Amino acid sequence: MKADGLIFDLDGTLWDASESCVRAWNSALQNKGVIDFVVTQQHAHAFAGKLLDDIFAQYFLFLPKEEYQNMADAYAEQEKFHMREYGGKLYPDVRELLSELSEKYQLFIVSNCLSGYIENFLQQHQLEHLFTDYECSGNTGRPKAENIGMIIDRNQLKNPVYVGDTMGDFDAARKNDISFIYAEYGFGEVEGHDYAASSFAEITVILND
Repeated sequence: MKADGLIFDLDGTLWDASESCVRAWNSALQNKGVIDFVVTQQHAHAFAGKLLDDIFAQYFLFLPKEEYQNMADAYAEQEKFHMREYGGKLYPDVRELLSELSEKYQLFIVSNCLSGYIENFLQQHQLEHLFTDYECSGNTGRPKAENIGMIIDRNQLKNPVYVGDTMGDFDAARKNDISFIYAEYGFGEVEGHDYAASSFAEITVILND
């Protein structure tokens, strides 16, 4: 696989911050007076990679559509606090292998997260120097496929690879006509993938084949 750039999803691919997400969601719900719905870690895994409006429509059936923005604002406030305080855990070998990969490829992140989430991840784990660029739906208001396209265009990539763990990631890669590596150690299930990695270390094996 001859790639000139590696674009990574974040949650379920580089780290697991689901515990902090659970704390943030339940704090937001409590602040909004919701007492009969609790977000679990299983929910947090299912939310990964989805836009907030899609999460509300699928899982928050008690919430009128006109309340989506209020809940989004409440969650955003709590997420900033909990991610700063607790953050997430890198998957095994991520730090070391990202450093190695950065010597051969340009590295990028594209995630359907809120503004500031990627920056917090990079700062917490002191990885800023390894990544060339990143983008998220919180910054652009656009879905993942379009944000991947932005990264490709502004960095003039010819043959990038997207690494992610959900069908949404796979579909976004397909829409950009680029190769996809399925991080099957993550949160989602993906069918029809090009390549599958059972660990982060296996991604480097796939790239070297």
